[in-house]
This record gives sequence, structure tokens and C-alpha cells, in this order.
Amino acid sequence: MRLDWDGTTLAVVASWLVRTAIGVGVTWFAYDIAGPTGLIYAALVWALLLPKLILDWLPALPRSARAAAVASREGDVYTFETHELRVLSVGGYPWVVDTDVLGVLGEEPTETSRRRYDAAHCAKIPGMRLWAYSEAGASKILGASRHPDAHRLRLFLERQVFLPARKRRERAQEGRL
Repeated sequence: MRLDWDGTTLAVVASWLVRTAIGVGVTWFAYDIAGPTGLIYAALVWALLLPKLILDWLPALPRSARAAAVASREGDVYTFETHELRVLSVGGYPWVVDTDVLGVLGEEPTETSRRRYDAAHCAKIPGMRLWAYSEAGASKILGASRHPDAHRLRLFLERQVFLPARKRRERAQEGRL
């Protein structure tokens, strides 16, 4: 079971809380015993405690920045191995951003590759600068690829993105009838 808060494991949070409690306790005790001179000794303790706190939180900064950047955009983000796949809903249908799909395959999108497909397979998302593949387009490009991860990515998208979207559309249509 993965317990985390904004990409930072609970163990790091617990370590931060324990270290902070120790630092506050030592500071209070040193000031109570030695007065203002005790703060010098407390500063030495904090000098030992703070680097660990800072080093524990540093890896969380890029993750939280990435999460904030993704949260400002519409759509969902799925993780396939180490790659993030942005999925946007256009008219109730999922479209996967082309740079994300091609990034898994180790490729870059070009105007030629985009023109190779008709608008039903690869199109620019309205109101954004992003190009994306429809379900049929993603299946087509991944089916034609010889990359070792292409088949697994195709299965991942089918099971995690396209099938749930189809079920949502079916439930919505049943609700209208």
C-alpha cells in the first residue's frame, strides 16, 4: 500500500516531525537552563537536524512543481512506468497528448508524422497548443511501432483510459434514455 501526501512519503513527514520536536525541545530546554547563551547550543543542535530535513524535502520539490503545472491544465495524468501521459477529454472521448505517447517510444512528433493521420486520429486540441491522438490513432501508432514498450503501452491505455471512458459514455447514454 502506497501512503503519500503530495508525492512525499509519510516516513519523511514523520521524520520531519520528530526532528522538529527534538529541535524545539532542545531549544526550550537550553533557553530555560542557560538563558540566551543556551540558544547558541540550541543552534548547534539545529545545525545537525536541519540538513536532513532539507535533504528529505528536496526530491519532493520537482514533483510538487510538476503536479502544480499539470493541475493548472485540463485533463488527467496517467503514469506508465516513468512516463506521464496526459489525457484530455474532447466531447467525452479521451485524447492522449502526442508528445507523451511518442516520448514513451523514444520519438519526437513532427509535422510530417502529424499529417500522416487524418483528423479523427491525430488533431490539435481546441483552445490549446497540444496535439493528441484519439483512441483509434493511439492504437494505430502503437500497433505499427516496433518499440518494445509499444504493446504494453497499448494495453495500458486500453485498460486504464479507453475502456473506462467507454463505460462512462455508455452510463451517460443509459441515463438519458
